Amino acid sequence: MAAPKDPGHPYAQTSNISFDFYDQSTSTAPFGYEHYISLPPTYNTSPDKSWPLILFLHGAGESQRGKNESYASIRHGVPKIILCYDKYKAGMSTPSIDIPLAPRLQGRNPNKGKSGDGDLSSTPVSAEVCQLVAEEFITVTPSLNMGYGWNHSILTALLDSMVQSYRVDIDRIHVTGFSMGGYGTWDLALSTPNRFATLMPICGGGDTIRARNIKHVAQWVHHGERDDIIPISASKGMVKALTDAKAKEVKFSRYPEAAHDSWTKAYSDIEVWRWMLSHSRKHEGKEIGEDDGVFVPAENKVPVTE
Repeated sequence: MAAPKDPGHPYAQTSNISFDFYDQSTSTAPFGYEHYISLPPTYNTSPDKSWPLILFLHGAGESQRGKNESYASIRHGVPKIILCYDKYKAGMSTPSIDIPLAPRLQGRNPNKGKSGDGDLSSTPVSAEVCQLVAEEFITVTPSLNMGYGWNHSILTALLDSMVQSYRVDIDRIHVTGFSMGGYGTWDLALSTPNRFATLMPICGGGDTIRARNIKHVAQWVHHGERDDIIPISASKGMVKALTDAKAKEVKFSRYPEAAHDSWTKAYSDIEVWRWMLSHSRKHEGKEIGEDDGVFVPAENKVPVTE
């Protein structure tokens, strides 16, 4: 595992939980994703324990484009919860964050759409949610700094490195994301259908033709009914395809008052995290990675070049 590096901004600094920034060291391509990793506060004092892991995939508006702009990737979702946990442990009873939009956006909320969503990144997170996520999971937040869309092969190599570097319970790896990250959640699962314990795509979509290949994975889908950036029909199509394939567990939360930002409500719900924590991987068939949690053969990986 590479040593952590300075993200070049102050917004990821923590005092009460490990939240470090890394380069991806090996990949299926000559490049990889910079990423943040949080470790539970008792990780180092529990040497015999393996931990569930959450991979979080942000949306397009949270991508970094300029130098030292990875703070854009931690304004919402799982990394926001980790940063709020740090503030809660420092004495803030209703923790919230204040991280600016990326300069390229010139103050324009990329998630607004025609329905007028406000920027909800500063919405407080409950202490209960902060504690459960920060204290019970390893979390990984890659920060996209190239093009559009998540590359499932590079993400798979990143998860392999997490399994090899940390005490990860390979039967309790979860993936969630919103918008572009909602699409990325389903795409990654379809590329490695036997890796994940749960999927939680928010305001995303996926390949309905291949949906049957992940019918054995527990899934909780979320979408705002007023979303005019990614219409709710994208989630409805996947839910129908999974239901038609007799998927074992598919939950669908629809938010009548929400437009594109349905993730603030979804991630604020303690029940989604309890649900995630209660699930383990269901094995379907046999494929590479089922025994040791590593899915990309070593011969298919290369060191990432600067």
